[in-house]
Amino acid sequence: MPRLTDFINLSNELKRVPISELIVKAKSLVKAKRYSQSTIWHYNERFNDLQHSSALFNTEKLSEKFIAQYIEEGMQKSPKLARSSVQRKALLNLIAAAVNTTPVFTNEKDADKIQIKSLRENLNTYNQYLREQEKRKETIKSYLQVATKFLLYLDKNKKSNFSKVTAIDIREFITDLGAKWSPRSMRIVPSQLKTYLKFAGFPVNAILFSSFRAPRKSKPVRAMSFENVEALWKYIEGDDGDLRSKAIVTILLATGMRPVDITELKLDDINWNNDNIGFIQSKTGEGMNIELFPVMGSAIIRYMTEERPKGTGAKFIFLTKKAPYRGLTPSVCNCILKVALEKIGVTFVADGLHCPRAVRRSLVSRMIAKGVPVQNAAAAIGHVDEKSVDLYTELDVKKMRSICLPIPNPMKEWLST
Repeated sequence: MPRLTDFINLSNELKRVPISELIVKAKSLVKAKRYSQSTIWHYNERFNDLQHSSALFNTEKLSEKFIAQYIEEGMQKSPKLARSSVQRKALLNLIAAAVNTTPVFTNEKDADKIQIKSLRENLNTYNQYLREQEKRKETIKSYLQVATKFLLYLDKNKKSNFSKVTAIDIREFITDLGAKWSPRSMRIVPSQLKTYLKFAGFPVNAILFSSFRAPRKSKPVRAMSFENVEALWKYIEGDDGDLRSKAIVTILLATGMRPVDITELKLDDINWNNDNIGFIQSKTGEGMNIELFPVMGSAIIRYMTEERPKGTGAKFIFLTKKAPYRGLTPSVCNCILKVALEKIGVTFVADGLHCPRAVRRSLVSRMIAKGVPVQNAAAAIGHVDEKSVDLYTELDVKKMRSICLPIPNPMKEWLST
């Protein structure tokens, strides 16, 4: 039986450089990828984990023996999900990429593990079908992942005849997958599995069984308070704060743009003659044109003429303050909003009321309060999906009050005591 060390491909570069230096280079690579602050935090946790393991096994440099111990310890930490060992393999491959050398572990795709030829061909046909539906790249990837997992299950059980697949097979597959995936990830499985089963012509009873709904908890939509929004406008008008921060907060308040779209704004996106901004939304891939309000234009021009680094050749409007000058990460918008709130005397709390998303929702709630239909208000900040629009019905306070049930008299008496 092959040992774990047989699958390890350790280059001389990785053997030569100390683990501490490799981690520094890998952190620089993660930072250059412009990941969100939370993603960077998770990577740092894994880097600390690697540093701890090197101290635990008393080694300063990578070796096949140490890597095998490191991966096996991950398996012991999470024997059911094997999540820790998978993350550790991915981390080692990231470190290899940071020093421009070959990956430590070869990533074998799930689709390549399917042995039965007819199942592989069916998956390829399904891939082509999804592309013809003009679905987004991320959506296609998600649909294929569920279909691949299901075909791997059939391949393992030697079931190549779709007509013989029963509802029991579907139940066992979902049970097996549920032991490996988190409840959050399992939410997508029913609908996406049903789509594949219909495409592949599986028996009706199998399709019907896949139509069950995974339990889902929905949190109430939370918007920033009117008082905090007004205080932020006063902060923009004041002398406190740098021009870049004020310009970004102005765009947040005036348009409700997502942080990722603000940081991706380019000089060519602004049409000064027609007073509008045109860009492609990062989340939806849809084009959007919004009015360049005078207060926004003034804030952007002042930042570009008085504070933005000169002669960089960078295409992004908002740049880092120190060289090498480059575009900002979306998480910077969160930090800027946090500092602005602290300056106006608001304590930043991770409760959904003091983040850029709360600003977006606050803008929608004010539009609804002025009589703008929910669909139009949601579309004004870039929502195109009907399900996303439905979330904002909770912000229509007047309508929500009209459908509330009256409080029973005994309850009123109890509340008044």
